[in-house]
Amino acid sequence: MRPYASLLYTPALLLASVAEPGRVRADMLVLDLEDAIHPARKAEARTLLAQADLTRAGLPALGLRVNTIATPDGLEDMRALIETDATIGGVPIDVVFVPKISGPGDVAIYRSLLARTSEPPQICSFIETVDAVENAAAIAAVSDGLCFGQADLTAELYAENASYLDYARARLCAAAAKYRVPAIDTNSFELHDLAVVAAQCRAARDAGFTGKAAIHPRQVDVIADTFTVGPDEIAEYRSVVEDYHSTPYGFAVEKDRVLAPPFVLRAQRMLELHAPDDASAHTPLSHRGNRGTK
Repeated sequence: MRPYASLLYTPALLLASVAEPGRVRADMLVLDLEDAIHPARKAEARTLLAQADLTRAGLPALGLRVNTIATPDGLEDMRALIETDATIGGVPIDVVFVPKISGPGDVAIYRSLLARTSEPPQICSFIETVDAVENAAAIAAVSDGLCFGQADLTAELYAENASYLDYARARLCAAAAKYRVPAIDTNSFELHDLAVVAAQCRAARDAGFTGKAAIHPRQVDVIADTFTVGPDEIAEYRSVVEDYHSTPYGFAVEKDRVLAPPFVLRAQRMLELHAPDDASAHTPLSHRGNRGTK
């Protein structure tokens, strides 16, 4: 799963509002069958998706958040995915977002079911339960990405424990980094003060998240400005790796930077995440001086 900087969540029942070319500016549109749909209307939402035509919508990457398979609606969601061969309106689903994960075994069930489709979507697991927080590394090992679900996690607690939520974020981001998968921050419920959204985005990026969810189109540009890794950053990471490999020293001090193994390793990992086709991203540090060897 590539590191989508901005993901716009839209209730599946409002599909028509985004099914026009140019309407979605986010890197991914995520149609939501879970929290955004009232229990009494979930069957209606599945029917709408099954009957849609998105072939001319010009959408970005397409995601679908399903209900947990611990519920009848979740089972029906997976049945519908198999019946439509993991497509919506003729467009393949890139990523299925799975909620209420407790451990890696839950992900394996979704993986097994999606394997029945001709092109199985990738799986992004929500870390939004206490069990998931404790099992974050094991979940990351079998997932293609991780999402933080702060609202649901808070609902499991007696209070909105800021210290615990910071702990949960840290575990998620460390697990995602360990297994080289994207880490997507929870959505912001601030719809008007974009300065607040921008501050939340900066804090999330500083914590190690690679992207953030939006629940309203006006949030998308702020999120994209914070999380999009542009050509200049990629070029700087590439320069760090290439310059280090071109020096005979294991530690070099230049006018404006230090070239040392920890900094080079981080640059390599960022290239692996954001520019996987870049050959220098796959040059192990242990092979310095022997570029091109994997």
